[in-house]
Amino acid sequence: MNKNIAILILFILIINLIALTGVNCEAGKILYVGGTGTGNYSCIQNAIYNASNGDTILVFLGFYNESIIVNKTIDLIGKNKNNTIIDTNNSFYCAILIQAQNISISGFTIQNNTVGIYVVGYETLSENNTITNNIFRTNDCGIYLSNLTCCTLIHRNIISNNHGEGIRLYGSNNNIIEGNAINKNGGFGIAIWDSSNNNLLKNNIIAENLKGITLRRWCNNNIILENEILKNQKAGISLTYSFYNNLSKNYIMNNSFGLSVGDSSENIIYNNNFSGNNQGIYLYDSPNNTIEQNNIFYRNNQDIWDGSRTIKTPGFELPAVIFLILLVFLFKRKRNVYQQ
Repeated sequence: MNKNIAILILFILIINLIALTGVNCEAGKILYVGGTGTGNYSCIQNAIYNASNGDTILVFLGFYNESIIVNKTIDLIGKNKNNTIIDTNNSFYCAILIQAQNISISGFTIQNNTVGIYVVGYETLSENNTITNNIFRTNDCGIYLSNLTCCTLIHRNIISNNHGEGIRLYGSNNNIIEGNAINKNGGFGIAIWDSSNNNLLKNNIIAENLKGITLRRWCNNNIILENEILKNQKAGISLTYSFYNNLSKNYIMNNSFGLSVGDSSENIIYNNNFSGNNQGIYLYDSPNNTIEQNNIFYRNNQDIWDGSRTIKTPGFELPAVIFLILLVFLFKRKRNVYQQ
């Protein structure tokens, strides 16, 4: 076969394949918010209304007092994260509500909201979204993932001085939280709740929160890897009713408890550094966890405490005391009768 004919046939096959798979080679358009040019939008939500899937919305420096719903596949980009500010002044539940797939949000300060960014999966399919290079501050919760099946990436954000959690996952699976600075939040740095499984928490700095990371109520098969967890008031990491999680290569320093494990088993804890904590690892009612010998313990008040809680029946002490008083009274009365 002639070489030129072979190349032509291959080219035709490629064109047909593109047509069959519906690939759109046309690049999305760019919409501008807050600039001075012709056609710029004055608010972000109006730009989203007029955008199509695949478009980019570029937001210039400024203060935007609005609550935004993102229900299209777009890139929403702030010009400078320090000076492109979304602030609802707590007038709305969240600053940004994500209800679609393949959305990227970057370059904003998001402040003074109940929730900064809220990604919802139970009404719509919200997958493969990216939240990167933003600042979250003075919200009740910085980022909230709810009932997601897959694949939100939370990457290189500064999440600090929020009133409650920095990041909260509720019933959300297969997400990545990587490379964030999560500091000085009034609640948990990262709170993983209610059957949130197969998430990766890697290379974050989590410092000076009430608690660093918590996994609570059947959060299983999560990986906590290579994080720096420092100076949290209570536990650096806590597991409660959570199983089959993997904790490795974390640097856990100067927390009240380095790692607190309660009512949890089959977790693997290896190659971590526990330094300067009140208690390095605190276990209660948690058998069958694997604590490898290659963990490092240095200058903790106690390296590992392993025990069980004492369970008391509420109100048992008072009847017991009354019974003893009556017994003593009857004994004395009987003794007085014999002496007479």
